Amino acid sequence: MSNIWSTIHDDDLNYLDKTVGFLQGEFCPEGMDPIWSSQYFKWKLGSSNPAGKGYLSLALMDNKVVGSVSITKKRLLIDGCEYIGGEIGDSYSSAAVRRRCRPEKLSELNLNPKSYINKSVFGRLATEIRARAEQDGVNIIYGTPNNKAYPGWIKRLDYFDFKNSEIRSYSRPTTKFIIGKFPFLSYIRLILRGMEISTIGLYKIFYEQIKCRGLRFEVGIPTEIELNNLWKKLKPQKGFSLVRDALYWRHRYFEHPLVKYIFFKIIKNEKVIGVVVTRMHYIGTNKKVVSISEWMLNEKINFGYVLSNIVFYFKRDDIDVFNLWLSASDSEAKKTGINYFFSKRRIPIILSNTSQSKKIENISSHIDFYLGCSDAI
Repeated sequence: MSNIWSTIHDDDLNYLDKTVGFLQGEFCPEGMDPIWSSQYFKWKLGSSNPAGKGYLSLALMDNKVVGSVSITKKRLLIDGCEYIGGEIGDSYSSAAVRRRCRPEKLSELNLNPKSYINKSVFGRLATEIRARAEQDGVNIIYGTPNNKAYPGWIKRLDYFDFKNSEIRSYSRPTTKFIIGKFPFLSYIRLILRGMEISTIGLYKIFYEQIKCRGLRFEVGIPTEIELNNLWKKLKPQKGFSLVRDALYWRHRYFEHPLVKYIFFKIIKNEKVIGVVVTRMHYIGTNKKVVSISEWMLNEKINFGYVLSNIVFYFKRDDIDVFNLWLSASDSEAKKTGINYFFSKRRIPIILSNTSQSKKIENISSHIDFYLGCSDAI
């Protein structure tokens, strides 16, 4: 077995089968729904993406993929102006190349053999793919790395933390989850489950009959006209957001090749005034999660009403956890606790250290950022 790795730029997506085999084989936990497929990469990095074709960098050893990084182009809205930016993701390297392996040749971006990008597969791929994107004018690149990867991006790869972002992960555990953590409670499982179902039903009645009379919450896919009307009304003039018109929703959710999402519409006087999209999926053997991926809501809609209806809809589906991402400074965040959604951790958003990114570093106005802003959900 060789100890030499090489890198290739696979923006034409010629190595997808090998890439998917590497990622699914090494990084998809047992029992989890598939994360990657060839169609998935074509969907987000190919020409059907409304923002444009993306980028894929790979590391090879013995003609096998041992590392990957992608950049998916995104249409960004910053203080009312549109930009083409990107999301960096699919950043993985095999344990086989992390020790006693070396590159076939030094990077043209840095000829020092002791530099990080010549010693690390991860560093090499992340640096070179960013350089290609920036050459094409993609100067705002964001990501949401986990705790393990975060230090490398900040300390070694010239990204910075979007400190003014207060995006946090919120989760609502169910009886199933709690008993999994505390097995001794299984003796009173039926009692706990009965209390849970009753509470879910009471909350729904409370919101529908007292707080939010006149609204109708139903499963249904909104039309492009309805989505565009909502976007025109809710489009922020300040702050940071993705462009979320009908073109965005169609590509991001309707055309996703791996996932079937469940859409809900909030209707008043037969007019759609809110849209929510969810995903029910397995994150491990017998571990089922409902992710509230994204929403557009008329500002008068009580977010507690939305959460209570979603939890009610999935009440019989043996769910472990409901989760969502939300800015802690949003008024909507105040409605999470009463519906038993608890803040778990801050979600760091990193930005490439460029002059364009620096212009938004100190944005203090609203930041619209959801689970769906990452292609991982």
